[in-house]
Amino acid sequence: MSISIGEFNYLPKDTQQIIPHEVDENFNFLLIYNLPKLTSKLGKERIAINEAIEGFRWNSNFIRSISARHDRSIEDLKSAGLSTDSFSSKMNWRMVIGLGTAHPQETSMTLHHIYGIPYIPGSAIKGVTRHWFILKTFDELGITEFAQISCLEKMLENSDDEDSKISKEAFKKKFITKKIVPSDTLYDFFTERKDMIGLYRDIFGTQGNAGKVQFFDAYPVGEIKLKLDIMNPHYPEYYSGSEPPTDSQDPNPIKFLTVENTEFKFHIASKNPELLKKAKNYLIESLKEHGIGAKTAIGYGYFGI
Repeated sequence: MSISIGEFNYLPKDTQQIIPHEVDENFNFLLIYNLPKLTSKLGKERIAINEAIEGFRWNSNFIRSISARHDRSIEDLKSAGLSTDSFSSKMNWRMVIGLGTAHPQETSMTLHHIYGIPYIPGSAIKGVTRHWFILKTFDELGITEFAQISCLEKMLENSDDEDSKISKEAFKKKFITKKIVPSDTLYDFFTERKDMIGLYRDIFGTQGNAGKVQFFDAYPVGEIKLKLDIMNPHYPEYYSGSEPPTDSQDPNPIKFLTVENTEFKFHIASKNPELLKKAKNYLIESLKEHGIGAKTAIGYGYFGI
């Protein structure tokens, strides 16, 4: 399958000769995505995403080979004494990772720098799992003041063995954040649930301790489906800080690319099988209940595990 990507008249002539006007499944998608098009509105030229890229489809053998190679590299970790666990899951709807990163069109997507395919970096997977651990722990404590969550996060990140007999006054002084004083409930949790604090430290690590679970990049399994979506700021002058939000302003539709109904495979590893099992449970819960990537509040990034 080939798609037309149009003219790129703003590029140097030697570059135009390299980039074909018709591309197929064997072309590196990253190069196409980073070449948006120029449009004209009310006499003003602006950069916009090339809508033709929605129809791009990758060679199925190429996707399978990437997945198989990744599986082999994970399997090889067992020879180093690591236990591994993997699972595949299909997203419920759409997902976009890296929406706010630098791109000529102002909205972006994380693509592999070699393969040119959408993927989920291991750092993002670890980050959302860590965030879910904190949210779930906070919810179980039943604290009604959400600002206290910053105190909980600081406590998990910065506590050490010397704090085992810390007084309530010293505890509140050490873990205060932006004038938010830790609650008595957090102090009780800190003194009574050292197991949970240790579990956080073992899975995710802190500034002073390396985590004992490794989170790897997740790659697509099978067909990758692309879908253009749109966000439509109705008060562009207001958001730029120049005018109040009035109905006289023209909406400014911005199109961005997403991955839709695509299956990904996740891998984690650890030398501790029991710790690996607990980390996997938190990871699965985070993908199912919290979502990953941008716009999770409106349904993006959830997986139907």
